This record gives sequence, C-alpha cells and structure tokens, in this order.
Amino acid sequence: MIGSTIGSYRLPQGSKQLEEFKPSLTVAGKGEGPLLDLVMRYKDATALVASGHSKGGTLPENVGMITSPDGAKTWNAVSGIGEIDYHDLEVHGDMVVALRTDDPNSVQLSKDGGKTFEGRAAPAAAAALDVAINPDDPKQWAVGTESGTFISNNEGNSWRQRDTTPKAKIAWAGPGKLYSAGLDGKIRLSADEGKSWNEVGGSIGGGPKDFVAAPDDTTLYAYLTGGRIRTSPDGGKTWNDLVTLR
Repeated sequence: MIGSTIGSYRLPQGSKQLEEFKPSLTVAGKGEGPLLDLVMRYKDATALVASGHSKGGTLPENVGMITSPDGAKTWNAVSGIGEIDYHDLEVHGDMVVALRTDDPNSVQLSKDGGKTFEGRAAPAAAAALDVAINPDDPKQWAVGTESGTFISNNEGNSWRQRDTTPKAKIAWAGPGKLYSAGLDGKIRLSADEGKSWNEVGGSIGGGPKDFVAAPDDTTLYAYLTGGRIRTSPDGGKTWNDLVTLR
C-alpha cells in the first residue's frame, strides 16, 4: 500500500505495475468524501490502520484515526475525526503508536486499536519525526528527532539517546535490527537494539519521506520526494528503483 498527496496505490508483491484505488469514508453526522494523503500500516494480513485527509467532500479535512478490515476497500472512522492529523504511526496488534502534527513534543499510545490515546513526553522535548516499534518487544520503541535517535524500553515513559544523526527515518526489522536513513540517504544499522551503529555502505540517494522494513529483516523500502520508491534486498547495501508515482 502506498499513500501520497497525488493518490493511493496498491503494488502487488513481485509486480512493478501500480494499481490506483480511490478510498472514501462516510461518517454519520460528519459527512462523506474521498481520502487523500493516507499514512497506512497493516494490522494483520488484511486489516489496515491509517490517518490522512479528506478533500472534495463534506468531511472535515483531518479524518483522525481510521481503519479498514478488507485491504482498503472500505474505511471506518475510529477517533479524532475533524480534530487530529497523525503524520506517522506504527501498529502491533491492538497497540497503535502515533505522532500528531499539532502536538510534536509527545508520542501517542493507544492499546485499543486507536479508539483512545494517552500521551508520552517526547525525549528531551525534542519533536519526534518518526517512530518505530520493535516487532519482538512492543514495549521497546525508537523515535527519530531533530537531535538524533532515542530508544525507550518502557512504552515511552523514559528515553535514552542512542544516535546523533539528525532527522533520521527509522525502521525496526528485528530481531534486534534497527535501520536508520539520514538526510544524506546513507543507511546505518544497529544489530543490538540501538546501542551501537555502523554504516552498511549503501545510500538511498537522498533523505526518505518514509522508510520501512519487510518482515524478512533485510528487505527495505524508501519513499523519496517526487513519488520515487526504491527498495533494497540486502539490508540497505544496494538500492534499486521500484516504481515512481505519476
């Protein structure tokens, strides 16, 4: 699944042919309309959690937290419609960890699939720009900030700085593997849950807008400015163009 300001797309596994789809949402008492600029994450094989905007209908611009039970065919409002815009989120079962555009100095935690959230103070009052959950330990989170990457081992109640690369995007592949992509596009890897870091020798070619790891621990995906999507089959050592959104 790929969400962007120009549209929403599916890219089937092994394919380089994009399939555009047009998500929409209807909420009683709030309106209806198309959805755009979605940040989407899989909860399981078919269910998705997302946030984004509505444009061109009667819905409020910010649609808060929404879910799809059927691979983005239909969408349902969960919370925060008309109030909240989440610019990044990660999912582990019913746990959702999210970042709000209007509250940059906190990290939001939900344990009921996004119905209710409680805030956790961001590390050292540094705005969290990206968040990742350790797939092997959902209590362990990482955030990329203006000041570098911070790790929490207790669901965001306390943080420790583990890297000084500013504004890095991060992706947790597990077991213990945490990848980082800096503004220069260089890939760094921590094989010990953030305690130490090494450059892997590869570069995406620029700082990514989004950066994720596949469940196989070594396949990485990066979304670059201009709708260019690149992939690495070897943990960031080499990168290939996958598709470009048009």
